[in-house]
Amino acid sequence: MIVKRNIILIGSMGSGKSHFGRNLADLKGWQFVDTDRVLEGRFGLPIAEIFKKIGEKAFRRAELDVLKKVSLYHEAVISVGGNFPIEQRTVRFLKKFSFIIGIRAAQYRIVSRVNRRVGKRPTMDYTNVSAFVHNMIQSWKPVYKQCDYVLDTTNGRTYDFMKAIEQQFEALEVQFKTRRQPKSTETVDQHKLVRIEQDKDKERQSSKRPKLVKQTRLSKETKASTQRNTVSKEMRAGTKQQKGHRHEKNSTTNKRWRRTRNERSHSGHHKKSNT
Repeated sequence: MIVKRNIILIGSMGSGKSHFGRNLADLKGWQFVDTDRVLEGRFGLPIAEIFKKIGEKAFRRAELDVLKKVSLYHEAVISVGGNFPIEQRTVRFLKKFSFIIGIRAAQYRIVSRVNRRVGKRPTMDYTNVSAFVHNMIQSWKPVYKQCDYVLDTTNGRTYDFMKAIEQQFEALEVQFKTRRQPKSTETVDQHKLVRIEQDKDKERQSSKRPKLVKQTRLSKETKASTQRNTVSKEMRAGTKQQKGHRHEKNSTTNKRWRRTRNERSHSGHHKKSNT
């Protein structure tokens, strides 16, 4: 079994990649990507003007950069511009993630397609289209040998071409990784409702907790105040008892002092009388 991410269509200009790619993407329900349209969106210019402005080398680097990024897509039919033959090392890199289909057509068919829109293709020599197309087909032949499947679009219907490709997928047991589907609105709404209910429960619990804390604080404060009152009462009672004992001690000492004084005075009088 072969597992890939997407389908890449490569081939010379005028081979019918864009037309076939759009129909194949619609049949499979995938997205369609045209690297020429991506470059036009990046530079804000048509392909012919981009080529004139930045030159061949910069154009090929920009096209390769776009190709490396879009090759990582999932469930996409990608049509690559046919201005230049793709290098073999680039084809090997693309085969890691994509099923590569080479699209080709006979020389006379490509010439008729190119002449429909003169000036669209920047590398085309419109003074001698037939000779240019012949040389272009020869330069693309080594690239077609590196493809996973080659489709000739010279004659036939688009539906028959797509049916032949689907049969090829079944024969080679090719499967494609699916994109992650976004969650449906119903499941999202359910998750939101559950979160709202959870937040409400948390608010209810949090509103109850402070009351309990206040009650416990009040009970602790009342206990502390009662303990303070009892301690103060005991201390007061103790001070009263101490004061009573002091008064008793003072009275007894006063009595003793008066007794001894009287005794002393009486003994003095007695001695005088004897003399």
